[in-house]
Amino acid sequence: MIGNIVLDILFIGLFMIYVLLIPNTLHMMQLESYHTKEYWNWLIKNGKKVFRAGAIQFFIYLISMLVVFGLTKLLPNVPVILMTWICYGILYLAFFIPNIIEICRSKKERKQAKKPLKYTARAKRLYFSNILILFILRALLMDYLGTDFISTIIAYSFLVFTLPINMMISNIFIGPTEDLINNHYINSARRKLNKKEYKNLIKIGITGSYGKTSTKYILQTILSEKYNVLATPESYNTTMGNVRTIREKLMPEHQVFISEMGARKRYDIQEICNFVRPQIGIITSIGEQHLETFKTIENVAKAKSELLNGLTYDGVVVLPKDNKYCFELYQKEKHEKYLYGMDGKGNPDVYVTDIKLSAEGSTFTIVTKKEKFSCTTKLLGKHNVQNIVGCVAIALHLGLSKDEIVRGIAKVEPVPHRLQILPSANGTIVIDDAFNSNPVGSKMALEVIKQFEGRKIIITPGMVELGEKEYELNKEFGRAMAESVDIAILVGIKRSKPLEEGLREKKFEENNIYVVNNLDEATKRLASISKAGDVVLFENDLPDNYNE
Repeated sequence: MIGNIVLDILFIGLFMIYVLLIPNTLHMMQLESYHTKEYWNWLIKNGKKVFRAGAIQFFIYLISMLVVFGLTKLLPNVPVILMTWICYGILYLAFFIPNIIEICRSKKERKQAKKPLKYTARAKRLYFSNILILFILRALLMDYLGTDFISTIIAYSFLVFTLPINMMISNIFIGPTEDLINNHYINSARRKLNKKEYKNLIKIGITGSYGKTSTKYILQTILSEKYNVLATPESYNTTMGNVRTIREKLMPEHQVFISEMGARKRYDIQEICNFVRPQIGIITSIGEQHLETFKTIENVAKAKSELLNGLTYDGVVVLPKDNKYCFELYQKEKHEKYLYGMDGKGNPDVYVTDIKLSAEGSTFTIVTKKEKFSCTTKLLGKHNVQNIVGCVAIALHLGLSKDEIVRGIAKVEPVPHRLQILPSANGTIVIDDAFNSNPVGSKMALEVIKQFEGRKIIITPGMVELGEKEYELNKEFGRAMAESVDIAILVGIKRSKPLEEGLREKKFEENNIYVVNNLDEATKRLASISKAGDVVLFENDLPDNYNE
């Protein structure tokens, strides 16, 4: 009787430990957008860190078993019942103490996360699916090992160790259900767009390897001078992000809907186009971004071109002439099309001249087939001028006047974490370009920092999701940094190796290179070396699933 009660208490305790450990792996699955393949790749890359807690627990449990065995040999005269309880107590604590420490550590880590775990309906379903998988695996293990005290702890030790794998199994297990739920919401968004009150809604699709979110905000601001505009918020650019915006925010009074369309694999954009059905499409760029999943830039180009293929029959295409891959798409395109650029070469429909960049923003002249007009923007960098020119091409097509366009451009505010100047208490100028960086964007950020007076400091972990080219592209970034900044604070001991190499190749001052473990250490180092008048560039802040 007492033995059964002890086992029941043990089961409850072990179950609670497992349940409290789930959020850590659930958070990583959420950061990988619930994509099993991407989550698996993350497991492979971070195996040492992922399975650390389980490995430590196994080691401690092994030591405790040896201790128990030693006690039974060294203390033969202790009553059997008392020795049994002593041994059980040691084994019990050997399991619980390290796991409780891990629960507390991971909870603290999640609190400090840049993108905290959100218990959405999908996350909750995955959570409970994991618990169901636990019961199935536990039953299989118990059949093999038995149901005594020691076998029970061994079984749960194994399950805790394999929890990251169990999360992947759970995600596969509920995959068909999630597809059904997603399709229900997608069809709901499609039906809403097909209602008669949205018959005249102008739908614009924006994609690109970089610049799409900035372009979305710029376009929304300019078009708002004439239309009632709704755009997907923040960096919402997935299928379900678009679905949620349409279902929850789109109203009959909206005249324009701007859909940002991101892609981590082929047919992501096609899926969005299938229900949005945009009449206007702009590709801001095609470059070396997400090569980890796309492998080649040609595959990136194919993915981005899904927007053009997904336009309505009478759709309009807007493309930059200064991007090789975009220009190739322009030459093949059969829809009505507009070409924009940073100069008049190639006879673009809209281009820019007289660009003057400064620490306060930019001034430039827009040139069209019919007229030219001067504009001013608060946005920093030449690449933002290019984004504006693309938006002007769309605005002209939609009938905005010169005055409306000029007013709209002047009103555009910096997008958060994209070359945004932040207030500082110590007299430094802080430029926040923390959103995921790419080879072109990082070089543009370095060009921007050159516009400022004073000592220049960069804080960066480098770039990710660049596949086989990642090391060399980060090394190239290091070389470019050496010619643009005075002090480099590199985040991540392992990740920063190519950046260091690039800096040293350009004979960068060794004493001005600081390598730190994480962003907290970077900000502490910055506080110790910065002074009034310094310009600090935060270039890229990696997602939590890329922490070392």
